[in-house]
Amino acid sequence: MRFERIFEDLEGRFAHHEQQEMRAVSEDLTRAERAQLTLADRLRGAGAQLLTLHVGSGLRLSGTVDEIGADWVTLREGAGGQRTVVPLRAIVIVHGLPTRARLPEESLRSPLGLGSILREIARDRSIVRLETLAGGVIGRIAAVGADTLDLQALPTGESVLVPGSERLTVAISALQAVLPR
Repeated sequence: MRFERIFEDLEGRFAHHEQQEMRAVSEDLTRAERAQLTLADRLRGAGAQLLTLHVGSGLRLSGTVDEIGADWVTLREGAGGQRTVVPLRAIVIVHGLPTRARLPEESLRSPLGLGSILREIARDRSIVRLETLAGGVIGRIAAVGADTLDLQALPTGESVLVPGSERLTVAISALQAVLPR
């Protein structure tokens, strides 16, 4: 009888120790997997969730994730709203982002880089508002290079970085958002 209790106690301790070890390994694997996730992976996992992106000082953009590229994301305001293009590197804070993630091959991923999406906007001849580190300017994207874009600024009567109708060159690294006008 006494030996049976000792063996039962040892078996119980062994089972408990085994559970603790499995839990620790599982937690380590979860942390390692989480360490591999990028902001783009997390944005892909947002689905139809309304997000607010804090971009630069004072610029807040709200909408749902429409499409994600290698270095950009588009947000759509409302069901039929316009798309806003935001470089991923410009995002400082995301409000409303769920913890789930989606890997690039799962969905919403575009193979296009930021330059490609900017060239699409240039082809459409859409009037846009560029938000940059130096302020905002309104016009049409005239040309897109490797690290700059040319904007034909439009006279709008608004208080913007550079009023009047002239061609401006904007460093893509300073770009915070491309908003529809």
